[in-house]
Amino acid sequence: MRANVMKWGVTGVALWLVAGTAQASLQQFEADLQAELAGDDARMAIGQLVEEANSYVAEDVAITYANGDLLSIDRYRVAGRYTQPESITLDGISVTELGFDSPVLTVGELVLREPGAAVPTLKAFETEGSPISALSLSDITFRLEGSLADELAAELESQALAGYLSIDSLELEEASSSAVGLIALQGVSGELNDLATGISATLALGDMRIEALEGLDRPGDERLEHAELNGFSLTGEQWSVLLDNAWVKGNSYVGEAGFSGAEFDLGELINLVPPAEREELQALNRVLTGGTGRLSAEGQSASQWHEAPSNEPSSRNRLTSEGYLQLDGAGGLEFSMDVPISLPKGATLEQATQNPALFEAATLYGGNVTVAYSDEGMLPRMTTEIANQEGISEEQAISQAWAQAQQLGPLLGPQITKLMVGMVDIMAGKAQSLTVNVALPNPFMLNQFIMNPMGSSERLTFTFELK
Repeated sequence: MRANVMKWGVTGVALWLVAGTAQASLQQFEADLQAELAGDDARMAIGQLVEEANSYVAEDVAITYANGDLLSIDRYRVAGRYTQPESITLDGISVTELGFDSPVLTVGELVLREPGAAVPTLKAFETEGSPISALSLSDITFRLEGSLADELAAELESQALAGYLSIDSLELEEASSSAVGLIALQGVSGELNDLATGISATLALGDMRIEALEGLDRPGDERLEHAELNGFSLTGEQWSVLLDNAWVKGNSYVGEAGFSGAEFDLGELINLVPPAEREELQALNRVLTGGTGRLSAEGQSASQWHEAPSNEPSSRNRLTSEGYLQLDGAGGLEFSMDVPISLPKGATLEQATQNPALFEAATLYGGNVTVAYSDEGMLPRMTTEIANQEGISEEQAISQAWAQAQQLGPLLGPQITKLMVGMVDIMAGKAQSLTVNVALPNPFMLNQFIMNPMGSSERLTFTFELK
């Protein structure tokens, strides 16, 4: 009997300790919600706090802030040890601003992996070395009302905006103030109404993915490993901008980029912009599309690094690149490049892809660059536009362009002058395509050319083919 009493006594003490620990954690949970989500000036109400299997749950959380805004959360669940949780899950999030009946923001579910705290704060993620490990959100809706609409209108230099934006899912991985490992969006839709101009648009995006984005804390030095979007459309009444897909991989020296299925129908949109800007856009419309406002485009480029064979000591690394840009009904451009190259002493290709300045300091050892332009009406239409704006005939416009090319000869050199004259011939309708091959000298410092392209151009050898 004494053994049974001792057994039940030990069991009772254990249950009391567990219950006491759980109660302490629930009390800490409530205190953390008040401190981190509500703050000193807000009122917080919680329907109930409960301990479930390996988790702590707060249901029906409502926080009213001093300015009257309301944050409500149907269910806040902390999974794992309270002091070092595995994840937190928030269901049914909504933010309602004072004076509005409907929430300006709703989120169906938010899941944060390895949050670092049961109730983390935004300031914690702004600290270097404390990134968001993994965050996913679903069923997100922003309504353009209140302060959110005001902030967006200020960014777009508009007086007033209305509408909404919905996102089926959003994922973030390894996100901090300086870098993001992954951003993935799916199922974006929305409506945007500029109340001042009367312009309305419907937005849709199938999906977007950005991987290994770095340098966010160094403007101008951002780089990424891969980015892609699919199924973009922005449509209004009698105008549209469509894009099937676009992608970027690596950087401009070694990598790929391109887009396809771009369709622009902007004729009606031009009539909605302010009159001071309308004529300039109309002129561009006449040159690119002949006045229809409809333009289709696609393009891509790819650059590759070819390592010199180790068994050929005299050989060099090579950088090759090729690509094209096609504007249907306007013109097309194709290019290719093949150059022997050496990076600055001690620099590796991996370092150069992370620091493009190393490519700019590279030395080229000859090689060739070829650029081919094929006109589909753009340059002749430019001649017509110049003639109309200056009140002269098209023949006079061609004569002026030819004379200007000749006058710039002493400054630009005979080779650039010949290039300009070839373009004038296309403007005059005497030719439709121009191919230029440029042979580079050996050696040739790339950064010297970047700093002084005109001064360096005479060291290049041009070959022209006009058809």
